[in-house]
Amino acid sequence: MKEVSEDKKTQFCWSKPMSKELLKFLADEVKKGNRPNNTFKSSSFVAAADTISKKFNVKCLPDHVDNHLRTVKTAWGIIAKRQNQSGCGWDENMRMICMSPDVYNTYVEANPTHEKYLNKKIDMYDEMATVVGKDIARGSGAKSFDDVEIQLLGAVNLEEKGDSDDEFVKENDKQSTSSAPLESTKS
Repeated sequence: MKEVSEDKKTQFCWSKPMSKELLKFLADEVKKGNRPNNTFKSSSFVAAADTISKKFNVKCLPDHVDNHLRTVKTAWGIIAKRQNQSGCGWDENMRMICMSPDVYNTYVEANPTHEKYLNKKIDMYDEMATVVGKDIARGSGAKSFDDVEIQLLGAVNLEEKGDSDDEFVKENDKQSTSSAPLESTKS
């Protein structure tokens, strides 16, 4: 067996075929339900490392799989942001981010590492979307922590509201305008 990595600290060299095989494997794991809460089970990383090791005759460890998945997530973040960016188009059939030559040249000058995702078919797009696509909120579905807190407060207020809207408004007005200190229920 070819030794690509001497220990966990040495970087594993992922070839394109290895990366494609990993994405296929992890996409199947998602379909099997082995990624609850957007986190793969450790058994999935072990099995993926074993599959890569056997198929490519290398020593791949679960940590290598985890690290490469982070790289894939970074790439997906770039792709997802460009899909919705002004000046970019998305070709659904080709799975390609399209930019006019002027926009492309300006953008690549400022972001040279993103060039590989622009005006070219994105290999393994569907597998990437399956494996990491749900990890990144985009568009109108994106929420900040403030949005979540506001929604939670709204839900609490609605529960307090009860049957009478007027009663709730009056009670809320009293609480917000009152200068009297709140009594603690702690003893």
